[in-house]
Amino acid sequence: MDEKHPPLRRFIIILVSGVGVSSIGDFMYLVAINILVIDTTHSAAAVAGLWAVSRIAALLVGPWAGSVTDRLSKRRLLILIELIRAALIASLPFAPTLAWIYVILFCLGICSTFFGSAFLPYQTRLIPDVARKRVNALTSTVRYSAFVTGPALAGLLMVHGNPDLPLEIDAVSFLLSALSFLLLPRVEEGSGAPKRSGVWRVVVADWREAFAILRANRRFFILFALNAAIGVFALTADTQEVVFARQALHLGQLGYSMLVEFAGVGFVAGSLIVMMLAKRAKLSWLIGGGRLLNVAGYLLFALAHSFWLAAFGLIVLGIFGSAASVGFTTYTQTMILTSHMGRVNSVMTPPLQVMNLLFILLGGAAATAFGVRSLMVCMALLMVASASVMVGVTRDG
Repeated sequence: MDEKHPPLRRFIIILVSGVGVSSIGDFMYLVAINILVIDTTHSAAAVAGLWAVSRIAALLVGPWAGSVTDRLSKRRLLILIELIRAALIASLPFAPTLAWIYVILFCLGICSTFFGSAFLPYQTRLIPDVARKRVNALTSTVRYSAFVTGPALAGLLMVHGNPDLPLEIDAVSFLLSALSFLLLPRVEEGSGAPKRSGVWRVVVADWREAFAILRANRRFFILFALNAAIGVFALTADTQEVVFARQALHLGQLGYSMLVEFAGVGFVAGSLIVMMLAKRAKLSWLIGGGRLLNVAGYLLFALAHSFWLAAFGLIVLGIFGSAASVGFTTYTQTMILTSHMGRVNSVMTPPLQVMNLLFILLGGAAATAFGVRSLMVCMALLMVASASVMVGVTRDG
């Protein structure tokens, strides 16, 4: 089966369309939920709590989510998750208190963790290896396009300050996503959930098996660790991006919004380029060279003293960041069996979430003590160092 085969082409269209619709809804939701909470509480701390709730949910659920998703039908699970997310999003405008909003967001965080653990194995089984790189690039294109269009649509819908309509549309987007999975084939079934009396023994056994897989694939583990470290450093810098735009670049809200749009355009352009050159682009170049040029763009942005130099850095960051993301996703699909992707993800993701929370706190303190530009440059240099090692590892492989 190849991309020219009519059923596969139809499956790809359905899969990518579902991802695109739900991604637009996701970015509309991010804007709307922030407006909803700030209008309800008038508290910056309450808004900051939005970002913490989902990470706490991932920390609590992540260590065992893979043990569940590896054993159940991925397609049925994805349909169920999207239906639950639609109901939860639709209920947000009716939440009576901030505490209820946080409860709903916590449940959404659980759903997102399960979705992330189930989606990649399902996509890997659905798409043959010869088409994965191109489909990953296509999926990346629609997701990053949603990053550009979603907030803009939310802004238009909330011209009168009411966040309810974007949330309702987001709920519909999850229903459409569930429908897309319903139209896709059942490519595999899980082995069934373990008996209740042995759940935790199974989880512990899965952790041991996942660590054994990582020890047997040391090169994959090293590349994952380096890629994850770059992600932590980037997130730390991203949390101070608004402050950097205002204090270091002296930009207003419009200027900062334009920078975000430039980054989004870069990511979309990068995904399109990889999609067109999928057959020629080597994974080693995408993972190593792509990531090095990606972080070089971040360093250029951190050193910039003008709007246009910062914009150019973000475009470079976006183009090659998209290439690196597609490469690493395809590499993961090649190295890890679909039957074990969930449990491997379960042992790698929780430490990453802890590092994210820790560096976010340290980054805020460092920006206050040494200045936001110093923090941005330091994080960018750490990214460059990590990416340079990635280049060496990919060359040795």
